[in-house]
Amino acid sequence: MRRRAYVLAALVSAAAHLGILALKVPRGEWQDLPSFLTGLVVSVLVAWALTWGRLPTAQLNAPVAAAVTLATTVEFLPLVSAPAVGTQAYLTFVGTVALWFGLLPIRLAAVLSGTAYALFAALILTRPAPDVTLLTYLACITIVVGMVASFGQRVITYQQEAATFQQDALTDPLTGLPNRRALLTRLHAMWSAGTGFALLMLDLDHFKAVNDRYGHTAGDQVLAGTGAALLALIGPDGPDHTALARWGGEEFMLLLPGATARQAYAVTDRLQGAGLILGAGLPRVTFSAGAALSHEAATLDALLERVDERLHAAKAAGRRQVCWTAPAPAQAGPSALPGLDSPGTSAPREHAPPGTDACTNACTDTCADAH
Repeated sequence: MRRRAYVLAALVSAAAHLGILALKVPRGEWQDLPSFLTGLVVSVLVAWALTWGRLPTAQLNAPVAAAVTLATTVEFLPLVSAPAVGTQAYLTFVGTVALWFGLLPIRLAAVLSGTAYALFAALILTRPAPDVTLLTYLACITIVVGMVASFGQRVITYQQEAATFQQDALTDPLTGLPNRRALLTRLHAMWSAGTGFALLMLDLDHFKAVNDRYGHTAGDQVLAGTGAALLALIGPDGPDHTALARWGGEEFMLLLPGATARQAYAVTDRLQGAGLILGAGLPRVTFSAGAALSHEAATLDALLERVDERLHAAKAAGRRQVCWTAPAPAQAGPSALPGLDSPGTSAPREHAPPGTDACTNACTDTCADAH
């Protein structure tokens, strides 16, 4: 938004300077020509730097202020020998002061404005018939401009700090990923809107052993690199707006917005049995995961409980796998995982046939039912 405003202001300024030059040159009014030429060149350069050079707007503040100050000085120099100072000079002074306060730090702008006003007042008072009343009004306007600009900069600083604080509150500082609060906010919004999605809860296998063997610094590095490694496994073919968040500890949550059952299963198929390739000197770690589709539960809390249960089922089944089902306590045969399912769940679960791997095979039925 600020870049667009700067570009628009530069283009308007260039057009205004060009129009003024088009009026003055045919009339032979050469007195202010250097000043307006400088303004035209500065306006064009600013528009070019922002549009084609893609320079950050903050880097242009000081150069633009310096160029405008130079142009104003060039415009005011002929007034030293002029018999009177016209209204245009007052307007130029106010515009320059406003620009200083808008682009420069408050203290620097205040020093420049005070110095410039003292020089301008000396210029006015040395004329044959100085207009002291107008000079007094100019002092008042300068003070008001400074106060408004100071207030505006404080508001902008407050907004930036608030935005930074909000971003920090929704970001995990170690991994740089969205944190639990950020993901829950997004999940609640999608659930309220009725948007379908797939959800995976992932947990690094034997992470305590990584800390014990390599140290907590290496453990932090493993956590910090997990996000990029997981997203690299998913690849660019995953559902649009796929999001990964740190849920807590060594647990992560993968959100696949708008994913169909087939798309979700394609993602988990890439993750099934995979290891995470991290930076040099870091151990290769694996992960377990529980997966579910949003339509499998009646509430968001029930869905979160379901992926947690399936994560525990994946770990109980040997880790390094993605589980789409949690076997029932008594009906799952030899591969039963007692206690993973609680009575009264909100939606029926699909179970793998007796004697098969509940984690790797159960999604086939789930995906088929979803279609």
